[in-house]
Amino acid sequence: MSLSAIQKTYPSSPLKLGDDNQHVLMAKTALNIISANYPAIPILSPVNSIFDENMEIAVKEFQRIFDLPETGIIDTATWFKMGDIHASVVRLAELSSRGVLVGDVVEDITEVNEGVQIIPRVQMVQFFLNVLSAYYDSIPAVDIDGIYGPQTRDGIIEFQKTMNLPPTGLIDEKTWTEMYQGVLGILRELPPAAIQLPSLIYPDVLYSEGSARPGVFIIQEILAFISTLIPEIPFVQPDGVFGPETTASVKAFQQYYGLKPNGIVDEATWNRLIEVYRLFRFGEPLPYIDEMSLMQ
Repeated sequence: MSLSAIQKTYPSSPLKLGDDNQHVLMAKTALNIISANYPAIPILSPVNSIFDENMEIAVKEFQRIFDLPETGIIDTATWFKMGDIHASVVRLAELSSRGVLVGDVVEDITEVNEGVQIIPRVQMVQFFLNVLSAYYDSIPAVDIDGIYGPQTRDGIIEFQKTMNLPPTGLIDEKTWTEMYQGVLGILRELPPAAIQLPSLIYPDVLYSEGSARPGVFIIQEILAFISTLIPEIPFVQPDGVFGPETTASVKAFQQYYGLKPNGIVDEATWNRLIEVYRLFRFGEPLPYIDEMSLMQ
């Protein structure tokens, strides 16, 4: 029985403390996957078919987060909610790991006509909609193709309705701010290891101390993750603002990888950050980094 069956099949009776069956194993596995994006849910180990006290605690926490009765028993409502959230978390992970090319949103999407032109800022909005869709049932996931078509417009409208904004389907300043802050609020509450960032093309922006743009948050998330593996690179708390701590971390990264340690993220530093992150996070080869530089 595949894990995706949790969305379609409910056991003959509620799952509770002391049960021992394959449905318990499915639920336990799903809870561990969900916990990557909801760290308050404890990781369950061992992952077996026994409904033990630790699983009861995890189920209660899941129910608390999603406004279900905190019984510790997996009834119909809990089972299907678990299936929905599991699917959303998996969808977000797949979206993030497949290497979407996006850039910073540098202007409002108020003059874009529907068509086939690929626009980087539309890709960013599509990525954000997919992040939000994992947490809001009303917001649909969309294809990240950079094309402002009916699907993307409808996704923006649903986001605007959810946030009580005028449902225009266009990204004005208020809509963009709400969207970016929403994604920022989701991602910065998660530990670096729980986040899977897409591969981002350089947005042709120089980032330095004082910058406060979406790309700064991406840089900080990458540095925060890399710092868990390379002690020489100091940890930086992702907040979207390029402050002294971010400068110090960027300089350390540049020094470590043989770049000019000026604390400015230009195209060379941006690309190296993305490449190193993809290597450590997903085991991807680095076409622009020689093996000797990785051994430094």
